[in-house]
Amino acid sequence: MVHAEGDERAVWRLLAPGVFVAQVPSLKLNVTAVAGAEGFVLVDTGSYERETRGLLAGLSDVLDEHGLPDRAVMVVNTHGHFDHCYGNAEVLRRHPEALVLGHEGLPRYLARYGEEGRADAVSYGMPAEDMAAVRIVPPNRLLAVGGAHRVDLGGVEVQVYAPGRGHTGCDLVVRVPSADVLIAGDLLEESAPPSYGPDSFPAEWPATLARVLRPPAGLIVPGHGAVVDHAFALRQMEYVEARRAAPPEAPPSQ
Repeated sequence: MVHAEGDERAVWRLLAPGVFVAQVPSLKLNVTAVAGAEGFVLVDTGSYERETRGLLAGLSDVLDEHGLPDRAVMVVNTHGHFDHCYGNAEVLRRHPEALVLGHEGLPRYLARYGEEGRADAVSYGMPAEDMAAVRIVPPNRLLAVGGAHRVDLGGVEVQVYAPGRGHTGCDLVVRVPSADVLIAGDLLEESAPPSYGPDSFPAEWPATLARVLRPPAGLIVPGHGAVVDHAFALRQMEYVEARRAAPPEAPPSQ
């Protein structure tokens, strides 16, 4: 696997107006930033603080190129697995005023699974020294199941929803209506089949995903892999429907 070295800058690309995506080579993890005149929302934060520094450095560059402020208004954790939220502390170190939004169950989840997730990261090839140094920081703003949170970034609105249980019990998704973009976390994956663990809810995942996909979005950023469309998402919903009664396969990972 390839990991960020030192403060190596991640490469970000413009996906749609105001929406930028960086893919971390290890695990093909997607990190998304939605930016407007008032600042940006960062969706997921990476696995460890050195990796997150590289993501933030690259993001600073691309925001400057587009004349947008390097100011984090909010972080959204799509769920509690190591690759999606263990960079929270580094984001807050650089942007201490940012809100960190997560599912209402996420602090409890991290208290229960956080150390297990740290060890799991090493088993997936993350650097042991970096994972040992991670400060696991829970969200400081919580969203209840069925709830929504909206933020206006100055001409760009970001909508965050807690649609229900699926990949984990703490899944959130993000919509950017002006760009017709859905950021789905690991409720959808492109680089591999959806990942099931003992913290997954196979029986509820199809219905949760059906809610996520209404209304359809033109572009969908999955938790891992290439950006997909609504047709791909519908095919993957058929997969999770077929797995609805299947037992968990693996420990919490992605």
